[in-house]
Amino acid sequence: MNQPTPLGKVTVKLEVDDDFPANETPQDQNGGTEKGTNKKTPAKAKMNPAENHQQSLLPHRLSSLTRSIVEFAKFMMGTSGPDYRLPEPPTTEELKAFEVWNIEYLQAMDNYHRQQAAASSLTDEHDEGTEDQAERERLKKQALEEFEITLQSSHYLPAPLPTNNYEITQVWKDQCDAQFRLKGFPRITFQWNKPNLDSSSWNNRAAIILAIQWQQWYLQHRRYSSNVQLKVDAKGVIGRWLKTSACNRSSTHHNNSNNINSELPFDQQTEETRRLAEFKRQHEIRKEKIGRLRYATAKSCIPKQQGQYIIDMVKDPGLVSDYEDDPSNTETHKIPSTRILPFWRSKPMTDLLHELDVAAIQLSPNLSLKNYNLSLLGRKDVRESSEYEVLNQVVPLGLHKSAIDTDFYNDNSILERKQLQIDNTNKPYSLNQALVDLQLLTCKTNAIPISID
Repeated sequence: MNQPTPLGKVTVKLEVDDDFPANETPQDQNGGTEKGTNKKTPAKAKMNPAENHQQSLLPHRLSSLTRSIVEFAKFMMGTSGPDYRLPEPPTTEELKAFEVWNIEYLQAMDNYHRQQAAASSLTDEHDEGTEDQAERERLKKQALEEFEITLQSSHYLPAPLPTNNYEITQVWKDQCDAQFRLKGFPRITFQWNKPNLDSSSWNNRAAIILAIQWQQWYLQHRRYSSNVQLKVDAKGVIGRWLKTSACNRSSTHHNNSNNINSELPFDQQTEETRRLAEFKRQHEIRKEKIGRLRYATAKSCIPKQQGQYIIDMVKDPGLVSDYEDDPSNTETHKIPSTRILPFWRSKPMTDLLHELDVAAIQLSPNLSLKNYNLSLLGRKDVRESSEYEVLNQVVPLGLHKSAIDTDFYNDNSILERKQLQIDNTNKPYSLNQALVDLQLLTCKTNAIPISID
């Protein structure tokens, strides 16, 4: 699938599933663990191996490649930038029309292959040459293209051209719209309530078209080193983005209305806006408490001479994950919150912070304080940050490089790293080693397997 381009030796290898019609052909980890440590992080433990492997093949969620793919998809749906509004999902009538197109296309394909089989039976196989075979392939491709033109949607509604994106032109949008129309779509959108591509034929095929169109645009209009060879699963990136886009649709609108209200005098603000402001304030207070507790625990458990830089980092409340409360919570019945992992934080730092939580609970001097620390630190689940949440996250200044996600670090320029005041000095006592040493303190004797001679 590699294509020579005028830009040099760069190759973008696009990966898509082979579940489109037969004629659909594209034209054109972060920190290891110390030896002897096999403890999974809560995030890893929640994922099945297949999903974990697939995610490891995708570019970082905040990398320039990911942003390029996502912005391209949003542009084709008529929106762009951070304050975007996604289109409504397909209606029942649109889904039915799309299903009918697929049935008619498969029937046309079946009839074509029957005719070809009948014609082939009249031809002497020994008379078939290479030129005849090539001609048949050409005619087959031409016939399939004619099927698509005949069956294309007669009621296609293109999205408006976004005004705040100057990289993608009308020509590319027209080309993308033409491909969607040829494939039976009435417009470009997704079933937002079915973010898994495997659960929606509409979403799966829309993602394939957008991935192919992005590849063609990217090869011709992006500038990068001619010695770099890129491999990106653009369809997978779109699929990953879909899993948070439904949340973004409501959150963005909700946030915009709250921002408008928050600029008004207090007596003119809505009760909902005041409630959310107080909710946010309580979140910040809770994160500060967690930061102080982890700092005190780190001072007790991490050797100061070797790991003072770690203790200093843990002191920053900006290192604490955000969280979301369970919607079924009541005054008398509290369910642990869900941890939201910061996009910029490295896995070794995440592992160490979670182990510090375990140590903090174990160091509680009495049952009352232990229960309090459990309610403060306890989480029922863990998830990645959504695109909207990422826009509101702030990377703390002055962290050591090992606390920063490698992909996020590499996606920033030297000047941007200086702005973040990232410490690049070599530290003999690593985060992984600190984790191993801390686990030796928190691990209970009964949890160690007994060897039987």
